[in-house]
Amino acid sequence: MMGNLQLLSAVIFSVTFFVFAFAKPKGYDVETRQNEDGVVTIPANCDRQLESETGCITSPNWPRKSVDFNECQIRVKIPDPNKRILLTFNNFTLEGTTSCDDGNYVEIRDTKTNRQNRYCGTSYPFTWLTDSNELSVTMNALSSKVFNRFNATYITLEKAPSNGCSIVLVNEIGRYSSSTEVHVKTPWSCEAVILAHPNERVLVSFKDLYIPNCDHKIEMRDLLTGRSQAVCGKHAFVSWTSDSNQVAITFDRSDSRTSVLFEYDSPLWFMRTVLNFQHPFNISIYNFIIIFLPGCSPLVVGLPADGLRLTSPLFPRPYPSNLDCQIILHTDFNQVISLNFSEFTLEPATETNKIDSCVNDYLQIRDIATERISRLCGSYHNFSWTSHSNEVVLTLRTNHLLDYIGYSLIAKSLFRLSNPDCVTITQTADNGYVLTSLNYPDEYPMDASCTVFFQEYPNRYIIFDFEDFDVEDSEDCTNDYLELTSSTSGPLCARLCGKKEPFSVTSDSNEVSITFKTNSNFQKSGFKAYCSIVNRPPRTFENTECSTMLREKSGRIQLPTNPDWPPIRGSDCLIVIHAEPDERIRLNFIDFVVSDLDSDRDFVELYDISLSGKTNKATYSGHLHPFSWTSFRNELVIYVRDENEISSVSFIADYEILPRSEDGCELLFTNPTGIISWPFDGESKAEHCTVIIRTDPDKRVLITFKTVRMDMADCSQHSMTIKDTTTKRQSQYCSTLWEFSWLSDSDEVEMEFTRQLTNFAQVQAMYGVIPRTRIAAFNQFLTAPEGIISSLEHNRDEIIGKNCTIFIQVEPENSVVVTLTDFLIGDEQAENTATITCTGQQFLEIKDLTTGRTNVYCGEFDLFTWTSDFNLVAITFHITTYPTYNVFRAVYRSLQQIEGCDNRLTAPTGIIETPQPYNPNTNCRNIVHSEPGNLVTLTFTNFEVQPCETDHVKLIDLGTLRTEVYCGSFDLFSWTSDTNEVSVYFVSGPKYMRNTGFKTEYRHVQRPLVNECYLRKHDTTELVTLPDFTIKDVQNAECIIYVYNTPDNRIQFTVEEFDEVFNCSDSGIELTDVATERTNTYCTISHSFSWTADTNEIKIRVFAKKDKLPRMIAKWKSVARIGEPECNKVITSDTNLETNSGLETANYPGMYPNELVCDMIMQTTSDNRIQVVFKEFWLEIPNHMGCHNDYLNVSDTSVGFHYDHSERICGRLEPISWTSEGNSLLLRLQTDKTIARTGYIATYTILKRPQPAPYCNKTYLGPNGVISSPNFAVGLPQYSNDLLCYYFIKGNVLERILVHFVIFDVELQTPCQPDYVQIEDVATRKTNIICGEHPNYIWESESNEVNITFITDGSRTFRGFNATYKMEHKHGISYCDDETLTDTTGTFHSPDFPAKYPNDLDCVYTIIADPGHFIEVIFEFFQLETSPHCTNDYVSLSNVGEGTSQRYCDKHNLLKWNSTTNSATVTLHSDHVITDNGFKATYKIHQVFQPETCSPIHLTTSSGMFQSPNYPSNYENNLECTYRITVNPSRVIRIEFIEFEIEEPQSGFCADYLQIPYATQNLKLCGNLEKNVYITDSNDVLLTLITDGSNTLKGFKAMYTSVTMSDTPVTVAPTQLPFCNVEASRLTGSYGIIHSLNFPAYYPNNVKCRTIIETKKNTRIIITIRFMDIENYKLCDWDYLQIFDDVSGRSTEKLCGSLDAPFVWESDSNLMTLIFKSDDILARTGYYGTYQSVEIVAPTPFKKPGVTKPKNRPPAPYGGNQNNYDFLG
Repeated sequence: MMGNLQLLSAVIFSVTFFVFAFAKPKGYDVETRQNEDGVVTIPANCDRQLESETGCITSPNWPRKSVDFNECQIRVKIPDPNKRILLTFNNFTLEGTTSCDDGNYVEIRDTKTNRQNRYCGTSYPFTWLTDSNELSVTMNALSSKVFNRFNATYITLEKAPSNGCSIVLVNEIGRYSSSTEVHVKTPWSCEAVILAHPNERVLVSFKDLYIPNCDHKIEMRDLLTGRSQAVCGKHAFVSWTSDSNQVAITFDRSDSRTSVLFEYDSPLWFMRTVLNFQHPFNISIYNFIIIFLPGCSPLVVGLPADGLRLTSPLFPRPYPSNLDCQIILHTDFNQVISLNFSEFTLEPATETNKIDSCVNDYLQIRDIATERISRLCGSYHNFSWTSHSNEVVLTLRTNHLLDYIGYSLIAKSLFRLSNPDCVTITQTADNGYVLTSLNYPDEYPMDASCTVFFQEYPNRYIIFDFEDFDVEDSEDCTNDYLELTSSTSGPLCARLCGKKEPFSVTSDSNEVSITFKTNSNFQKSGFKAYCSIVNRPPRTFENTECSTMLREKSGRIQLPTNPDWPPIRGSDCLIVIHAEPDERIRLNFIDFVVSDLDSDRDFVELYDISLSGKTNKATYSGHLHPFSWTSFRNELVIYVRDENEISSVSFIADYEILPRSEDGCELLFTNPTGIISWPFDGESKAEHCTVIIRTDPDKRVLITFKTVRMDMADCSQHSMTIKDTTTKRQSQYCSTLWEFSWLSDSDEVEMEFTRQLTNFAQVQAMYGVIPRTRIAAFNQFLTAPEGIISSLEHNRDEIIGKNCTIFIQVEPENSVVVTLTDFLIGDEQAENTATITCTGQQFLEIKDLTTGRTNVYCGEFDLFTWTSDFNLVAITFHITTYPTYNVFRAVYRSLQQIEGCDNRLTAPTGIIETPQPYNPNTNCRNIVHSEPGNLVTLTFTNFEVQPCETDHVKLIDLGTLRTEVYCGSFDLFSWTSDTNEVSVYFVSGPKYMRNTGFKTEYRHVQRPLVNECYLRKHDTTELVTLPDFTIKDVQNAECIIYVYNTPDNRIQFTVEEFDEVFNCSDSGIELTDVATERTNTYCTISHSFSWTADTNEIKIRVFAKKDKLPRMIAKWKSVARIGEPECNKVITSDTNLETNSGLETANYPGMYPNELVCDMIMQTTSDNRIQVVFKEFWLEIPNHMGCHNDYLNVSDTSVGFHYDHSERICGRLEPISWTSEGNSLLLRLQTDKTIARTGYIATYTILKRPQPAPYCNKTYLGPNGVISSPNFAVGLPQYSNDLLCYYFIKGNVLERILVHFVIFDVELQTPCQPDYVQIEDVATRKTNIICGEHPNYIWESESNEVNITFITDGSRTFRGFNATYKMEHKHGISYCDDETLTDTTGTFHSPDFPAKYPNDLDCVYTIIADPGHFIEVIFEFFQLETSPHCTNDYVSLSNVGEGTSQRYCDKHNLLKWNSTTNSATVTLHSDHVITDNGFKATYKIHQVFQPETCSPIHLTTSSGMFQSPNYPSNYENNLECTYRITVNPSRVIRIEFIEFEIEEPQSGFCADYLQIPYATQNLKLCGNLEKNVYITDSNDVLLTLITDGSNTLKGFKAMYTSVTMSDTPVTVAPTQLPFCNVEASRLTGSYGIIHSLNFPAYYPNNVKCRTIIETKKNTRIIITIRFMDIENYKLCDWDYLQIFDDVSGRSTEKLCGSLDAPFVWESDSNLMTLIFKSDDILARTGYYGTYQSVEIVAPTPFKKPGVTKPKNRPPAPYGGNQNNYDFLG
């Protein structure tokens, strides 16, 4: 046999070698290129040899066409033998198509290996890679019919590795496997080059690929385009497709684990162009091809070890007619021949179902020794035919009628089998078999090995159903095992061993061998199996792949197998999917159609293979959605019944192999509804359980989980996994607090439960089914947390008349927010309504599948949202007619749910509120939902949520995501959404603050239908222009603008331009405060005007009942809203020239309340203005910062965008007025917590705003200006007749106005009636009417505003007037009245105390006592402006009748003064610049007495207590008290002062002191001496307390005891602070530096020290603090610096914080002390400064500035008139 093969190979090789090695190469013999006339044709660029590593090869005459030459040859020979050549054809056009004649072709040949290809026709760019370094390209172009030419370039590559794994593959289809190569220990690289036809691509399909080392990846590279991909790792069923015709695959084989297995193909549907190749009948042995010529001579071929491939002639194309071919196959004697047919399609038999009735075309197989003959025709699935001897004859005969593709088979040798001796076979009554191991059910024998061979007809297959299986288990089943092998395909499954649940094994053909082998170790009971022989459904000629056996781990099944060639007559199909015994199968049908014709006879049936017991089975027909079907056994059958002449069955399905449940805990639910409660009954001990819920393919499974709880919820150990078996979408859950739903994409759901038995787990759920929509083009199932939905993504034809549904499912703890950005479905809504009614059949429906809440929408809307209750939403839209424009676009996102408080509010109105007070640790959200086209307005009537660090309310518009967070305390305010849904989210922190929380009323608000005419504005200041806007087909057109700001602001809205509307019922502008709903409508508008809201949000509605809206230009701004709700007012009045009262402060004429903020909004119509006259006005006086304490701020809000027309008013004023320029005023009264006054009372008048006129009707606001009659402004000599001109001059409230008429010439008549000028003081109503001629006439107002009216009649005219005006400052009303105090005790204080006193004061307080008495004045608080020698502000104390006085200023902690007579005056003087807080004083009347001593005290006990008089109250003045202590003569006295507080020493001198004798001196103690001890040197001591007539303190309390003499005497000195300057006790130079400890480093904590500065006499000291950084807190109580004058006692305030400018302080004397103190927590840098001494200069006499009163004015020229005709000279 091998001899025949070797002979055949030798013949082929010899012929090939002779042709290519010894024949003359074409292109080198000139004679071969001679034409008929013997003329040699040598085109240009021919017969060249190239040696460069890169170059270009072209046809002759390129780029012109080449014709009329025999052969042109170009050779490329690279000198380097380790190179090869890659030739790339960029252009290729020759005569011919797929078949090349001898006159026109291009032949490419590797001149060393003789591998060659000949090409013609037209090709895309392609490549050709040599095996060596030499190449020849030969071109024939004898035809001139076409444009013959080519253009190619070449480069060099490294030579391919020379090893067994490198190969050039040139077949159209093939397989490559690295596993068949012999592995060597040394590393090598492998290369497989696949060459296809130039117009074909290469498809490489890897069946097995394992590259374990990623440092050596496998690379696939397209040799034309260079595109490549490198991969590593383990892969299966992957592919790589080239761009062109040639691919190189390289990989490294150094790792023994490397495995590369691929199939390659150049299929028609991948071809670059369609070509027509002829394939002869052939046999392939390895890489050699035996060509059977048309004579079809018989051959005798010995079978090689690896077998021989045989095909019918021209296979796989139809075989020729009238064939009679014969081949004889033989093998060794001890072997048989097995023919394994992979394809068999011949002309069918004349009689169906008779296997030997083949008379036309047939293949006859004869076993020569046994004479067993089989004649086969028709069509069969894969089958085998095994001989009983060693020789077989195959004879193929055909007629001339019809064409069929023939057959393909592999012939191989097998060893003959002996009779089985370890398996028992018993035939059953139904012609089946029972197979058992020997001795079953007892143990099978040891060391047994036998094979049972089952052989049936080609149209049958065999089923083995193992009822029991128990064989010794071992790794890879190497000890005892059972193996089932198909003669056609090989092993039917892996070797079987161990103990297994019942399973089946089905053959894929008609021959099966079963091998049972045991060893000598352990024996088991073995196995028992039922065997059944089953007929395979007939195979149709049109669909030859109808029945098949699938054993891969996954794959695709398609009927018809070729969609371009559907079957035309009925057929039955049987598809068996096989898995291992511990596995199961899942089918996923991607497409499924069984047409409605004869649907009772056509169907697809799915079932598990089981020869005994209940089976899992279902039957399907119709046009079905994609669906799944999961088996519960290891083999699954798809049976297709199709009896129609034209097939009605079509489907595509993917399958996959899955493991079966580990614990055997499996349940299947097929009812339409049910309840799932896990752990299952009876399965409480299972750790792994699987549930399959299956319904009809046109339905989905909806599971709603009520409880999912797992203790210690670690998903790696405790979990529930839900999976849609069709789409593979799955979710894993451990534990959740939320009710949620899970919807499948298809008909089948798998639930897997995993837990540890020691932990608690509970799942409670209910399931149901819902229909799946019919159309699948638009249906989507979205599970991402956010996404986009658009109906525009699909063809309208796909959605007309269909219910298209989108499902959105997010995580359980989330809701779904659907935001529709564009919506037009069905009929438009005629107008906005509270609800939307869709009467047609075009609509969109949104539904929460957990709760069932549903909304249906139609019409046209812009942005709106819909928020679900839970995690699963269905969006369905239906369109019945072909729309011109029906569309929606949407985005969705998931929204985290709030545990315990997450509500959806859909009522049109309602209330949201917190408990009062609200609880800590609260999270609560309320989502208010309205219909599309509506808004949601929230009106907060109560809001107190704080502290802001932890507590807040977050408002979110769910459509625009506009978010605002509020905390604190606010009065009434509103918030309006941009779209139809609002989230109100409340959060409180851990502290319980007893705040009232919030209460808000919500309501739905309709929007205009025209979306372009709706705006929302939040900018602080912005301009909006409403252009002419035509609205078609809409009645009652309107534009709406919402303007809003933060709750602590209100909106001032100013309309600058507006088309005047003459019919107010037709068009206009409507302004509404959203919170208070105050509304005003304007239509006849002649001036710009403003409108001030009560709260933070206004709604502007511009409307028209026609189709054109009026033009409007407007601005707005926010104004702080700080008024108290109970005192805020809004006054609106449209009445002209009517005086209105009612403007007064609370409690008037009593004192107004402290800490008050009141806003009063005054508004009138757009053509009016407001005039307010304050009859009385008294608020707290201004301080150095102006009106800072109590004040009234008046703002003209109508001009606020052009300039700030506002004024802050305070103090005590004579009548004043304040007139607006526009129609709106805002009056804000604000008071502090100190002084209160009577406030004000005022009236207001609504005045007509004069129409603008040239040089007339003007307002003057500047400090000076010119006022002229109209003729002066334009240079005319006389004014006009019939004039009415208004001139309004406005000054500040502390100003009066002087008008100087330089020229005044108006018609004179008594009284002034025809022509005149009227001048009026607005506040006092002082009025003058002037006519005649009055040059240099001066008129002075009494208040701050003046009206001038110029009126002329129709007769004579004169020059008119030309005047100037200016503002003059005027003083307010005095703040203090002289007081006389006569009571024996009393109090008095500076004006406005404790606020700062006013400027320009001279207040005198006189105190009178009876004779023989004096007056004691005690200043409890004293703080005046600091100035040298008290020349600015001061208090002067003097005795009446004596010329001397004492002057005080600056700050004094406690100031006392005693008069020397019975009458005293206290005078407060202030200048016009700086003021301070003033003073508060008490006085007492005392009888005059002489100083006297206290009663002496003598203490003689061994211990005791003594104290100063009145202790712990202050001791009296002018005391002299003695305390004598006498103890035993043998002892001394120990005195301990428990408390000691006597007036501090001044300049080292004690005014009040306790004197203690010690040694030879008397020790004087004063100041503070807490816890100090004094021990005398004798047993007798006398202590004396002396006080003067000024300050007194608490005194002292002491304890004494007698002690022995041995105790050391102790001297006690007055307590003094330590020095800050450790290097010197005091500073005495004329200049020096002072600073805090450690400066510039941080000063230490817990420090209190002093710095003493003493300079020469008759000098004083100037301190300049240049830098300060001291801890800042309140009144500098923690850390501070304070400076004292040790002589005058004057001191600074405590200083802390930092400085904006150097601080300068000047002493009264040459001795001063700086005290610095720090506490125990925070230290800073401290302070740095300098001091300098200056000589004391005698003071300049002080003179109080005087006030010049106006001179008496002369009488008016026209005396006696009540109007007081007047002029100023």
